[in-house]
Amino acid sequence: MLKRAACVFTLLLALMAIAAAQSAPLLKVGAASATIDPPDGTFLAGYDLNRRSSGVHDHLYAKAVVFDDGKTAVALLVLDAISLQYPTVQQIRARAAEQVKGLDLPAERIIAQATHSHCTPDTIGIYGPDETHTGLNEAYMNLLVERAAKVVAEAADSRVPASLACAETVCAGWAVNDSEAAELDNSVTILECKDAQGKTLATLTNFACHPTVLDGDTTKISADWVGAFYAGMAALPGDHLFLQGGIGAWVQPKTPERTLALAERYGQDLAARTLEALKQAKPLETVSIRFAHETFLMPVSNEKFKQMSLAGLTPRDFTGNGVETELAWFAIGPAQFATHPGETAPMFTRETKALMQSGPRFVLGLGLDHLGYICPVRFFDAPKSIPYAEYQIGMSPSREAGSSMMAALKAIIPGRP
Repeated sequence: MLKRAACVFTLLLALMAIAAAQSAPLLKVGAASATIDPPDGTFLAGYDLNRRSSGVHDHLYAKAVVFDDGKTAVALLVLDAISLQYPTVQQIRARAAEQVKGLDLPAERIIAQATHSHCTPDTIGIYGPDETHTGLNEAYMNLLVERAAKVVAEAADSRVPASLACAETVCAGWAVNDSEAAELDNSVTILECKDAQGKTLATLTNFACHPTVLDGDTTKISADWVGAFYAGMAALPGDHLFLQGGIGAWVQPKTPERTLALAERYGQDLAARTLEALKQAKPLETVSIRFAHETFLMPVSNEKFKQMSLAGLTPRDFTGNGVETELAWFAIGPAQFATHPGETAPMFTRETKALMQSGPRFVLGLGLDHLGYICPVRFFDAPKSIPYAEYQIGMSPSREAGSSMMAALKAIIPGRP
């Protein structure tokens, strides 16, 4: 009788295990990439007016990863671009949602981010031939939208069963905060996606530093040190996405020289640290996807922003008291991601990670939008006492931008899973 009861109990345990395995979400992941190099003569962004491209040093990319747990899908798209304005993001999302077949991936669950290299085309409109003419190239913007949408669709189409693992490390020494040296986050958070055979499909590496080793004298197209990071990550198969972090408050690379060699050294260093950390990556035990987003009006009081619209430099309307923007949060099991709509100071990274509380936490700077610098209030109160604060508040939508962003994030981040 005891043996029979034991057998029945063992059988029940086995059936329960099978049922649990069958009910557990089966994650599928797909990845894809495409080049987005502009033609020679394109206006470049980030430094002087009338700076035009004169060839390609390293390719610019649009890279996408799609995650699908069988109930919810989300896409993460990264472009080597100075900026993705919200209207451009909306165009990309709409085109991608049209092209994705056989998967419920609505436009709002496509999260786009720019890496912010200053040797990429003007995608804002303020770096044209002079102060009164836009630097936007309509043909290039159309190419950007179409290729970005295409890689999302290709990533969705290439989905296969996958497992995820996370790793964390630090990359210190060359990324510094020139405004407030003590306010710095040199952490590196990494997500690796592998197929059923253990082959890497994609990696996501989140780190905060301007890609600005190269200066305004450089006219070759380049992702700056991010391009060298891509090259270093080629030691693994798959697509490798660099996820820019909170780079406001002048989080810059040290630049004793403004050379391609230095950019390559920094990018290779981050790649080496990432690859080393992945040797100790810990698997994610759960992979259920959760998602939330919020559109809101970002306060705009900066007259420069208003003049940009009035001069026709940008198609975006900054003439009112606020401009529509969006934030998103999503989680894959314990790994959490939150966007910031601009170049945000490290204090906002810290506050956002505190809201997410636990698990691997990714802060996506310049995510879904780029509304210039989002600064601490103290930058407005004492701009002359903080290096580069005057420039940053001059390129910030408003004093209230930081508090408005954090209020919206608090509304959508649920905290501990």
